[in-house]
Amino acid sequence: MKRLIGVCLLAALGWAGFWFWQASAIRADLRGWFEERAEAGWTADYAAIRVSGFPNRIDVTIEEPRLSDPDSGFGWQAPFLQIIGLTYQPGHHILAFADEQVWQTADGPLRVTSDGLRASVVHDDGALLRINAEAEVLNIAGPDTALALAGVTAGLHRAEDPQDQRLAMRAESIAGRDGPLTDGRAEALAVQAVLTFAEPLTLDSLSAPDTLPTEIDLARAEYRVEGLELHAAGRMTVDDAGRLDGDLTLRAVNWRELIDRARAADLLPDLFTDTLEDALSIAAGLGGRADTLDIPLNIDRGQMRFGMIPLGPAPRLRRD
Repeated sequence: MKRLIGVCLLAALGWAGFWFWQASAIRADLRGWFEERAEAGWTADYAAIRVSGFPNRIDVTIEEPRLSDPDSGFGWQAPFLQIIGLTYQPGHHILAFADEQVWQTADGPLRVTSDGLRASVVHDDGALLRINAEAEVLNIAGPDTALALAGVTAGLHRAEDPQDQRLAMRAESIAGRDGPLTDGRAEALAVQAVLTFAEPLTLDSLSAPDTLPTEIDLARAEYRVEGLELHAAGRMTVDDAGRLDGDLTLRAVNWRELIDRARAADLLPDLFTDTLEDALSIAAGLGGRADTLDIPLNIDRGQMRFGMIPLGPAPRLRRD
């Protein structure tokens, strides 16, 4: 019995020592990471780093983190960030975000408020395996942005090829600013794509603001609003400047609803609207369904075209 008690005491002491060693190592790694950002010219500071959770968990709380990269204009600050993990699963962490955050972009600050925003991160010695995130409510407000989402889920999972990541995003409902064609409310948003990177994603490269995919295989993007459905699919490449190049097909279901709203809002002259509707009716009829319109788009070095008609710049993934 004495031997058993002694073995148990030694095991408990060994486990306690292991926990405190892990806690100290994590605290040192985080401090080192902030110091590296500061040496690179960033504003990178925090009020405190606290570690708790003994004996089976490693719960890290970074109080008042603040990051800012003067070169890219990227920045982030929040009252706190919690990183929760199990002692015996060092490659799996849960991130719990504060209800209020501020993200700095080249276009100005974005204030993010949320309810239940958290993410699960799984990695193998720094190599990213998967991320799953969710939020019951996610509100984003900026100089030219006002967006409210509910039932948000997102996932980024490494595929068979380690340079590929499968992306899936969904929002059950969306509300934005009112426009001339809608009242700002949408029923759903869903995206499925495969992103190819030059190198397999790691935790370090994921946190770098200049990390971009080199290819995007968009299997499905779906947006539904007030009876109108918009779908998109296509394959594109991304250059070093963040410009897209490739082909994209847009599908509009119940597209006549959009024409009717444009006519009711007096956005287009009646004669032009009637001519446009007749032309689109012919195009839709060629596809076999009068209520469905397929629009093939070509994107060349960031510029969109419909046939020979220029449509302007496509969204850019990076700003100079």
